[in-house]
Amino acid sequence: MVLSLPDQALNSRRNIFRYLQSGGLALFIQCISVLCIIWASLYSQTTPLWNPVWVGDLLTDIVQLDNTFLPIVGIILVCCIFCYRGIHIARYMLEPGQIMRGVLTGGVILVCVNLLPPASTNEEVYLLLLILLFFSFALLARALAYAIFMRQEHLIGLQGSKSTQDRLIMSTVGLICLAFAVVALILGVTINPTLLAALQQFLSPVGKVYDGIAYAIAWIMTMLVAWIPLDPHFKLPLPKLRRTRPPVVPPAHQQTQVPAQIQSLASMISIVLLIVLIVVFIWVSVIIIRRILNMKRKAGKTVNADLHESLWSWQLFWTQIKAMLLALWRRWRRPEEAVATPLVDNTDAEETAVRRDVRAIYRAFLQWSAGRGYARQRDETPFEFKQRLGLPLVSYEPEMQVVTEVYTATRYGQALPDDAEVERMQQNWISLQRKSNEERE
Repeated sequence: MVLSLPDQALNSRRNIFRYLQSGGLALFIQCISVLCIIWASLYSQTTPLWNPVWVGDLLTDIVQLDNTFLPIVGIILVCCIFCYRGIHIARYMLEPGQIMRGVLTGGVILVCVNLLPPASTNEEVYLLLLILLFFSFALLARALAYAIFMRQEHLIGLQGSKSTQDRLIMSTVGLICLAFAVVALILGVTINPTLLAALQQFLSPVGKVYDGIAYAIAWIMTMLVAWIPLDPHFKLPLPKLRRTRPPVVPPAHQQTQVPAQIQSLASMISIVLLIVLIVVFIWVSVIIIRRILNMKRKAGKTVNADLHESLWSWQLFWTQIKAMLLALWRRWRRPEEAVATPLVDNTDAEETAVRRDVRAIYRAFLQWSAGRGYARQRDETPFEFKQRLGLPLVSYEPEMQVVTEVYTATRYGQALPDDAEVERMQQNWISLQRKSNEERE
């Protein structure tokens, strides 16, 4: 995703100077990514990233054609392939179906990688983070692609502000990815208890950065407090020191050793309690944020008060989950032998004269449009078909509108049209045929 960002600028800026500038930015990001991946794969165990000694070791290995030469060349080739693949994808408009194929392909690759035995615990942490990032970005791309598809291809589209809809998508997908991360962490700690220690070691640079920021803030606060004038008669009381005897170390033979099972159980309980505290903290934070947002909305402090609709439906989500579980349950149960009953087609018997007339006119309309080279597609609704015909056949727009509306009300509505509606549809169809004959003459 990062490597495809310069190409987005390339599509919007067409002159040669900006084209070269975008290509240079893509090449710069690619080189930085290749160097970071080579360091993490080969030199992270011996030399930190900010030490330039590993760059000299890299050049030495390349010149001497050492054992690490082939892995370095492989990493460079794979990074180049992924970079230009991302640029190639960024130049075209992606549909939701294409993203789902990419998700399935990536899922198969991750399953194959999981089957390989890891060399160390750190690789398990990297693999866990890679899976989380992959599915998070895939879910976000799927949601955004579906929103863009609905805005451009649907008859009505999504109503409201695009920025508001994008914020709703980001917040919903973020909460789902956060839930996935908590579940993955719980499963990983349950399967491998050493994963938490490896994850703590992996996040140790973040702790160092936090310590540095805390020390900087404390130093600034100390400098500010030092300039505050104090009362000269104010004296701090001296602390009273109490001399205590050093603690007596008990003999070694009196110490009781805790069994290993109790120690492992205590460590497992502490890990579970830590995870529960994290989940509770996240839950409380979400509730507080939602209440603050609701209070702002009630107070009328929001700037954009336009209408919007959410792409996420909990009712649809639980309905699909229940349908999937019901299908699995039916798959496991032995199907009962159903008694074969003859199929009787009663559509013609139940169909009234009004429905037959309306359908006959619409079938004639479809044959007329197919004869002019515009056949109706299989999954296309009547309104979408009329909208597609409205561009090349502008002169027939009023007649096609009436024919489509009456047919849709008859086909999908509960009430039948009256005789006046049917007569209006017949008159518009006759008018459409008259116009077509005049154009042919």
